[in-house]
Amino acid sequence: MIGVDTNVLVRYLAQDDEAQSPVASKIIDGFTPDAPGFISQVALVETVWVLTRSYKMTRDAVADTIETLLRARELVVEGAESGYLALASYRATKADFSDALIAHGGRLAGCRETVTFDKGAASAAGMRLLGAD
Repeated sequence: MIGVDTNVLVRYLAQDDEAQSPVASKIIDGFTPDAPGFISQVALVETVWVLTRSYKMTRDAVADTIETLLRARELVVEGAESGYLALASYRATKADFSDALIAHGGRLAGCRETVTFDKGAASAAGMRLLGAD
């Protein structure tokens, strides 16, 4: 299995670099269900960030892209179950994908709750807000 870094994944998805996009495509298009590529949760979160911030993609477009990656039989996504749950939260609420992934990953790991100082993460991703005493 070959791991794919964020920059390779973004070059593949965006097809916006004359030199790097074809190289990324050759690698990713070469993956098969029997010899899949690997995407870490960190690369998935970074990809959402880059597509949102640098490429100004809408939440719906980003969500569709992440769903395609999660469903691809040619890719293994680390923690795919929490990825799907985070994607559902990302689609249904105003939660950042990363916050939703943190909250759902904690639940799947057996945490009774995830705590945060981030008001947005608490309200949108279902974390418990801590006060700064």
